[in-house]
Amino acid sequence: MSSWLNTTKIFLTVMICLAASWFVAGQTASGPRHYFFLSDQRVITVELINEQKTILNYINLGDSFEIIQAPGLLILDAEGLPYHGHVFEVEDATHPSDRFKVTELVQPDRYVGYNIWGHYSFQAPPERVFLKVGSRIAELEPVSQTDFNLLASKIGNLDLAMEDGKQMVLLAGFRQGWGTIYGSGAVEVQQIEGHFPDLEIVPPVLLDGAQPALPSSFAHLPDPVVVELSGRVSRSGALTDIEVVNGIAPRLDQLARETAQNTWSFLPAISKGKVADIRLTFNVVFRRGAPERPRR
Repeated sequence: MSSWLNTTKIFLTVMICLAASWFVAGQTASGPRHYFFLSDQRVITVELINEQKTILNYINLGDSFEIIQAPGLLILDAEGLPYHGHVFEVEDATHPSDRFKVTELVQPDRYVGYNIWGHYSFQAPPERVFLKVGSRIAELEPVSQTDFNLLASKIGNLDLAMEDGKQMVLLAGFRQGWGTIYGSGAVEVQQIEGHFPDLEIVPPVLLDGAQPALPSSFAHLPDPVVVELSGRVSRSGALTDIEVVNGIAPRLDQLARETAQNTWSFLPAISKGKVADIRLTFNVVFRRGAPERPRR
């Protein structure tokens, strides 16, 4: 039986930004950005790796299960713009449809580490990092690469067999907490809470979407030159079953289909807190490139 999500069309127009984002421009100069949280209940580290990936490490030092979700990772840049995680990558998945998941239930005294895939094309330097843990929100503190390495060595000294979390972190060499934890509805995060997405339905995330060059024989067409396609994005993020919805000419329609099929990559949709197949409608916008070489 097909679900409501499977038959829903989501319109997606690919916007290619010619200017590099802050992350790409600043990656070689400053490297990944690191953030840290520590209490006697949990240890959290976040590393901002590139435009598509962050690394989350989480240790539950408490005595109860904790729920974390990939979209619960929220990053605000210096302009206050929000960026979200989307899915956890399951590195040991044996089937493509099991490659991604949304939710992780962390047992007491357990460690989990994940790549969190999302869209992190920062338009200004990242400034604040939050992770939703159940109904609470943890705000992590930024740390330098040097401090992060020192903190990581202390994390390695944690004895998860100990029952007393406070004693555990003290013996590992920590003398203070890092970051802040907020309860649900706290005044300090009322505006922040509105940035977390409703996981009832979240559309796929386009990671890469190349624009085909407009052939010179169609240079007379006014901008934008757009072919509307539809296709299915699977739980693995694969784009299949591509069809032309509104075409222009057979040659352009074919170029649009080939470009989407061969160069576009997605993260899957989310429905009711789980990854899901979805059929969506999207636009492929042609760019005006260098003149074509004459055919012989």
